[in-house]
Amino acid sequence: MRHTFLAVVRRWPILAAATLLGIGLAALAVTFQTPQYTGTAAVLVQQTGESGPTSPGARIVASYADALQGRDLAAEAGVDGPVTTTVEEGSDVVTLQVDADSADEARDQAAALTDTFVAWVAERAGESGLAATVVSSAAADGSPTSPVWAWFLLVGAGAGLLLGVVVALARSGAPAVVGTADDAKSLTDAPVLGTVAQDPDMNEHPLLSQLESNHPRRESMRILRTNLQFLDVDSPQQVITITSALPGEGKSTTSASLAIALAETGRRVLLIDGDLRKPRLDTLFGLERTVGLTTTLVGRVSPESAIQATRTAGLDLLTSGTLPPNPSELLQTEAMLQLVGQLSELYDLVLIDAPPLLAVTDGALLAALSDGALVVVRHGRTRLDELKGAAERLQAVGARVLGTVITMTPRRSTSRYGYGSGYGPEFFARETASTSRRGGSRRRT
Repeated sequence: MRHTFLAVVRRWPILAAATLLGIGLAALAVTFQTPQYTGTAAVLVQQTGESGPTSPGARIVASYADALQGRDLAAEAGVDGPVTTTVEEGSDVVTLQVDADSADEARDQAAALTDTFVAWVAERAGESGLAATVVSSAAADGSPTSPVWAWFLLVGAGAGLLLGVVVALARSGAPAVVGTADDAKSLTDAPVLGTVAQDPDMNEHPLLSQLESNHPRRESMRILRTNLQFLDVDSPQQVITITSALPGEGKSTTSASLAIALAETGRRVLLIDGDLRKPRLDTLFGLERTVGLTTTLVGRVSPESAIQATRTAGLDLLTSGTLPPNPSELLQTEAMLQLVGQLSELYDLVLIDAPPLLAVTDGALLAALSDGALVVVRHGRTRLDELKGAAERLQAVGARVLGTVITMTPRRSTSRYGYGSGYGPEFFARETASTSRRGGSRRRT
């Protein structure tokens, strides 16, 4: 029960939004209702006699009060609205109320009904010995008596809050997704090395080189680039695989952006498209895919002939090449192992864009050939169990998880990951120091 309560409370924005929605709908409903005004009057019912007027008794007064709000008298008086009567205990005074669309109409109808009732009682005075006397003339307040705003808003707020609780319970029962840096770190035992905020221009300008120098996405890659330098100063990573748990988490654009950011520091960088099933780097950079990694592995061309230069100085690209029928078998060959070793001697850094870990085994195979892997995680979409499964895939092949990169984060959430809150490279140096001591290079040469 306590866990459920806390799960609902943690989703207070949903509760607040639903409550405000309920209040708004209630207010809207009130504005469409016609205001009603109430006219009131009071009549004294007495028993006449030689010794003077006396009380006719509570039962008789109550029966005359019922007659006063009956349809016949209302029709005779020309009253359209509902009529209600009340009799206080121990009193012979009948108070009537008539509702109408305006204060004047309500007062006039109350007066008409009072006069009709007095005349009706007088006609039966010979039989009943009763008389009715007006003790409070008809009147109506200038303010409407309905609808009652407070009541409507209270009901709307209650209904909205109830809806919010239902939605919050449904969300708490759904699979948990990565929402904080602690979520990612606890499952991978590696630090969050960078975050990339949501960018509406991502589809039109996917490459970092297409952006201005002060663009937020450029700054995100600079932070990631800097944090990579603090992973292991004594044994820097030369071959890094970039992968994710599932497709659609931004690994290819992250690979391309990081490669450009690294090349802009003057280092010679090679980016390899290791996704031999759904390659994207050739499209992002606008280069040919006919000759690439696969044609090099089967010996048709040399690596030097297959590598293409990009528009970013110092960055070369080895596309996937012709897509093979057996990607996994091709990636775990001796030729692939030797190729990675050869290319790592030609370049300062080699980045491999690998397929998602949970979709196929290719990503884990490429990570095992590298000094480590960066796992790209999509904020609010990658589930915790998916990230855990991806980390287990890497551990199963002895690959080292260097850290995670969280993509598509809401701009308001970047401070939750440490950026913009006084955290810089020093923070990540401390965070990654213990990780660096625990693991060494996983690349087999």
